[in-house]
Amino acid sequence: MKKSKTKEVVSFSEKKAGLLFILPAAICWVLWFLTPFIQAVYLSFHEYSYLMPDQKKFIGLENYVQMWQDPKFILALKNTLLFVAITVPVMVVISLGLAVILQSKFRARGAFRTIYFIPYTVAGVAVATMFMYLFVKGGAVQVFMTNLGFKDVTWYADVKLAMPFIGIMFIWQLVGFYMIYYLSGMQAIPESLYEAARIDGASKLNIFRYITLPLLKSTTYLVVIYSIIQAFQIFDQIAAVTSASGGLGSPAGATNTLLTYFYLNSFKYYKVGYGCAIAVVLFLIILLVSLAQKKLSGSGDLD
Repeated sequence: MKKSKTKEVVSFSEKKAGLLFILPAAICWVLWFLTPFIQAVYLSFHEYSYLMPDQKKFIGLENYVQMWQDPKFILALKNTLLFVAITVPVMVVISLGLAVILQSKFRARGAFRTIYFIPYTVAGVAVATMFMYLFVKGGAVQVFMTNLGFKDVTWYADVKLAMPFIGIMFIWQLVGFYMIYYLSGMQAIPESLYEAARIDGASKLNIFRYITLPLLKSTTYLVVIYSIIQAFQIFDQIAAVTSASGGLGSPAGATNTLLTYFYLNSFKYYKVGYGCAIAVVLFLIILLVSLAQKKLSGSGDLD
């Protein structure tokens, strides 16, 4: 009986210690996520402006109804969904391919890993500045593209090329980060499985298809979910680029996303209630996409 009581006391004390450890993170989560989210949901049902806080007015679902009748919101929604649909698969494929290459044995492998990871550590504004010099009319990349027969244009000032420009920059900066994820996943795969496959005469393609890919399922799930969230929340690069080409969302709304449109309405047009409604819709879209990805992947377990 004494032993069992001791175990119960130890177990309780361990639980208490665990709660104390997570308490600071829980408090920060409540203060910096849950509380602002509840406030955003509340304000989304109101007509509210920072300039006239005393004139807050409850309008029900009017902001949400107006949203779906707003052509600028529809354009921002299309831009966002298209951006996510293109950049995420491309980034996943490239990061996996780089991880496979860097997992093989060759000289200076560690140096190449560092080189590919460095862009992730650079501020988004600095990356945007560098890319603007490369993709401007007469820039290094444009000189090369002109030699291939393409027009010499400034990408971020062109309605058709502005969003692809943002996408290239986004992928370049983050692909090394997700490459590290895949490298860590590959290193967790037992070498004995590969040896057994080689003994059985399996080709490299079959080894990759039937061993590496299935055992990277949980890693791929994480990479896809995180990259989707980051793609939906892209802001810094767009703000840095458009500040030099006519303001947020320019040219002609081609780079407007749900997040930039939320910012414009909340902090430039002072339509905070409408901006909060956009933020709530963005949150719900990310949530639904994440749940759909979990269902399609079979499981979100990290086992």
